[in-house]
Amino acid sequence: MKPDLAKHELLKFRLRHEKKLTLSEIAKRLNIKPGSVTAVSQGYRRSRRVEQALADALDTSPEELFPDRKYERKKS
Repeated sequence: MKPDLAKHELLKFRLRHEKKLTLSEIAKRLNIKPGSVTAVSQGYRRSRRVEQALADALDTSPEELFPDRKYERKKS
C-alpha cells in the first residue's frame, strides 16, 4: 500500500478537533499498540478492525473514510 501522510494528518486533526480523541485513545479501546493504529491511518498496513474503529469514532464508514481502499461486502 502507498502511504498517504496528508490523509493521516487530516484524520488526526478531525479526531482531535471534532471528537477530542487521539490515535492512542483509539488504540487503547482496541487493546493494541498506538503504532498499529498509526500504521493503518498512514496507509502502511490494513486492518478492517482498526479502519472500522477510526470510522466509528468519526461517525462514518470505512468506505467513506478510506475511499481508496477496497472493501468486500459483508454477506447477509
